[in-house]
Amino acid sequence: MNEPLRVVVHPDARSFLDRAQAWLEDREDENNIFLAIPASLLDAPPASTGEELFFATVERRNSVVGCALRTPPHKPLLTRMPRAAAGPLVEALASRFHELPAVLGPEDVAAAVAREWSARRRVAWYRGMPQRIYRLDAVQSPKGVPGKLRVAGDADLALVHRWGSAFAEELGSTFRTTPERRAGFVRDGLLHLWEDGVPVCMAVTVGHTTRGVRVGYVYTPPGARRRGYASACVASVSQLMLDSGRAFCVLYTDLTNPTSNAIYQRIGYRPVLDVTDMVFDASGG
Repeated sequence: MNEPLRVVVHPDARSFLDRAQAWLEDREDENNIFLAIPASLLDAPPASTGEELFFATVERRNSVVGCALRTPPHKPLLTRMPRAAAGPLVEALASRFHELPAVLGPEDVAAAVAREWSARRRVAWYRGMPQRIYRLDAVQSPKGVPGKLRVAGDADLALVHRWGSAFAEELGSTFRTTPERRAGFVRDGLLHLWEDGVPVCMAVTVGHTTRGVRVGYVYTPPGARRRGYASACVASVSQLMLDSGRAFCVLYTDLTNPTSNAIYQRIGYRPVLDVTDMVFDASGG
């Protein structure tokens, strides 16, 4: 007989990592976000207003078997875990939050949590964007793409803000970034531009973990697409990260976009895990 599952809610990022880091690092690639987000919050002051951060481990006996986190107003994120954890996890979430916009995780887990939340809060839910996590260990650089990579600077901020807004308009509000966050990417040297006379593509390196880093916010404006710029930009950024000492890079893709998935696989990214948004619709309950 299986031992019962329990959900342990941790008071802060430090206590969460103390408990969960070793388990998360067993699959450091797919758990990049679960390692990077709390690490980025270790020195953050406690929230004085609004909803509190949520860090939880799912445990059986004395072992971690799953994790969940939420940084409001964003949706909860879920790792692999037994589907039977959905009930106690939703109970823990419901004790903190009256509403949730969605949950994101492996499809079976996210669907189980969505069903439990829907029954508890009497809200409808539906499958949103399917995504795939990829990992790269060695770059296969595309040939013949004109241009070169450079780090964005202060003079690029107006462009970065325009492209950041356009990126969110295309992919949805989930991917919206604030002007302050975009400026932080530039200030910290995390945002790179592929330039062919003028900037034609951007990519950001975020989510540094012990051995890896996440590449994200890849955007090419419509007039510059289908020329190989995104392939060259992501390949060059990924190689830069490997050259800096990272063992691997990860990125997320929209599985409904076959073009981007093909691009990343051609430069060396390989599938790790599929995850899906389950979106709640209070008006349809």
